[in-house]
Amino acid sequence: MLLSVASVSYALVQSVVNPGLEALRDHVHAGQLGVGWVLTGFLLASAVLTPVLGRVGDQVGKRQVLVAVLGLLAAGSVIGALATDLPVLVAGRVLQGAGGATLPLAFGLVRDLVPRHQVGTAVGTIAAVSSVGGALGVLVAGPIVSSLGVPWLFWLPAIANGLVAIAAFLFLPRSAGATAAGRLNVGATVTLAGTLVLLLLPLSLGQEWGWTSGRTLGLFAGALVVGALWVWWENRSLHPLIDMRVFRLRPVWTANLASFLFGFTLYSVFGFVPTFLQVPAVTGYGLGESITVSGLIFLPVTLTQLVSGVLTGPLAARIPAKVLLVLGSVPVVVSLLLLAALHGETWQIAPGLAIGGVGFGIGLSALSALVVHAVPAEHTGAVSGMNANIRTIGGAVGAAVVTTVLASTARAGGYPSEGGWVAVFLLLAAAAVLGLASCLLIPAGRQGERAEEEHGEAGHDTRIAAPVPRS
Repeated sequence: MLLSVASVSYALVQSVVNPGLEALRDHVHAGQLGVGWVLTGFLLASAVLTPVLGRVGDQVGKRQVLVAVLGLLAAGSVIGALATDLPVLVAGRVLQGAGGATLPLAFGLVRDLVPRHQVGTAVGTIAAVSSVGGALGVLVAGPIVSSLGVPWLFWLPAIANGLVAIAAFLFLPRSAGATAAGRLNVGATVTLAGTLVLLLLPLSLGQEWGWTSGRTLGLFAGALVVGALWVWWENRSLHPLIDMRVFRLRPVWTANLASFLFGFTLYSVFGFVPTFLQVPAVTGYGLGESITVSGLIFLPVTLTQLVSGVLTGPLAARIPAKVLLVLGSVPVVVSLLLLAALHGETWQIAPGLAIGGVGFGIGLSALSALVVHAVPAEHTGAVSGMNANIRTIGGAVGAAVVTTVLASTARAGGYPSEGGWVAVFLLLAAAAVLGLASCLLIPAGRQGERAEEEHGEAGHDTRIAAPVPRS
């Protein structure tokens, strides 16, 4: 229960700022481009720290690292609440990004503390509840800003995460402690961080810079070079940050592919549908809803996502994850096709989103359980963190593609045409179909046992290869 609450607390921090971005821009007197760093700083920090802190948890103990992460999340929220200018606000958001490690650390603790036959159910429940936290952020942002003021977008998370950190310190049972040997691999950490920053920066800002500009293309090229260096470093390390053999396991790489496509669709829906709802009526197609109303429209999807995600955990013990993921992909496709066809009235949006929520709940729950079962215990935090990162990268790619499509159809006043929005919904439906196809690649049967057998065949020694002497 406490791990679920911790995951919800982080998910709220992650999502509550997005709908209130314009209010934040006025609060800190920032320009449109500058306030984008409120999202970009958080994204970069979360991407870098999620797998690193997950690995630290594997090595020194997940409970104490989780308490520290929740403390950093609360501290970043306090800084954000007190911020009166953009640099301080971005600094607070960077600290909040450490909370990205909450979910992989929670999954690792479940694996340490819960009997094996209950792990899938517990992991699925935590994943489902955390996804609902993300939806609730969209729901409550408007009322918070209008009734309490902009700083309370941070004060409420600061209070909540501070209390959760204290509760985790006092009441969370101690697990088996460290499950992985060795110290943190500094070289792998630096090269992984460099790869993620060089990749996510142009994905986040490429629309403003220009996709064919030297800065954008140069950063993408740098990401390829530094990424290759990271893989090389990991393969020669005695104690790698991420065991590359684990990534070659079929359940892991297929789950990562599905997560990428899932993130492409999920984050685009939650990021852009509120924007669609707020397009002014003077455009001829816009619904002109407020932040509060556009958040309320997400209430049905929040409920269906919670119910389907919680039910998926117990079902995963009886039904292969592959089957669940394929079944869960269908409602997402249907949802997006409905949004493309029926969006002329506000009430038409809610049923389409609710149908998609069924698939989103199943997908998050089943993918999380699949990854946790597919890797040895000593890699749970790091590999779960990378899976979450891959989903985030998918979301960043999705946001970049959707933004480009909408910008290409912008008319006078800066608003996209209705045809641009229809193209976006159809594009996301196509991505969901590709996600369904990727789920078909996941091996059938008991993925966790098969993965452990494959890992054992590769050699149970924790070394990746004999390290090359370093000068």
